[in-house]
Amino acid sequence: MKSGFRSFHPFVCFFYYIGAMLLGMLVTHPVYLLTLLMTGVLLTMLNRESRALLSMLKFYLPISLLYALLNPLFSHRGRHILFYFWDQPVTLESLAYGGYSTVNLLNILVLFISFNAVLPPSRFLYIFGSYFPKIGLLVVMSMRFVPLLKRRLTDIASVQRMKGINIAHGSLRKRMTDGMKLLQILLTLSLEEALQTADAMKAKGYGSGTRSRYEAYALMPRDIRLLGLLSVLFISSIVFHMLGYGEYKIFPSLGEVSIQEWNCWHTGALRYLLQCRSS
Repeated sequence: MKSGFRSFHPFVCFFYYIGAMLLGMLVTHPVYLLTLLMTGVLLTMLNRESRALLSMLKFYLPISLLYALLNPLFSHRGRHILFYFWDQPVTLESLAYGGYSTVNLLNILVLFISFNAVLPPSRFLYIFGSYFPKIGLLVVMSMRFVPLLKRRLTDIASVQRMKGINIAHGSLRKRMTDGMKLLQILLTLSLEEALQTADAMKAKGYGSGTRSRYEAYALMPRDIRLLGLLSVLFISSIVFHMLGYGEYKIFPSLGEVSIQEWNCWHTGALRYLLQCRSS
């Protein structure tokens, strides 16, 4: 049963995520980025995707933190030198940039988890299926590509384990050989199923004429109200960004994180912006 934010019209939800992603790339103020991350995590939990969120954090969080720690060793930009490592300066600005990149990466991943929960393929095709059927189908197939391959690889590994092919045991050479066998089976199976799917869709006449919608969504008054609110917030954020608000400079030296003016607008899911001004 659909409830909460996912019960709104697909176009309203799509507009929300497009705005959040665009503003996430345009606005560089740390307060905004942290607010975006926290509200994204909250929205994901409200969508009951806590398991997917934890699974993502378990894998990507150590990688992100490792990048944040290693970045100062390769980038020496910045004026404030903390110490020297192998005669190379480790600067505060490079360390802060590593943290900034980590938060940005987590923002994108959290947004995509929430996006997949709110806009499954059927709702996404409702938006683009009638006007851009091939592009919509390509995007949907791309979005499900990685989870599908991961699920297939798990199934293939379970079956091949009974034949003694196991990447968790044996010497390094044996594990590499078994891994290549699993990848070969996975690619062969994926290409074969892709050909079968393409033939089946061509036989059914996909994209050959006016496409009807599998599900019908009516634009209710509350959808129009939320869309109007999101539009006002988005346009306001773009205007404030053009005026210089929400920007924060890391190089050549860290700017002061000051909030001289703070306006925060709430969306239906607590995210849109803000206006933060760095000195």
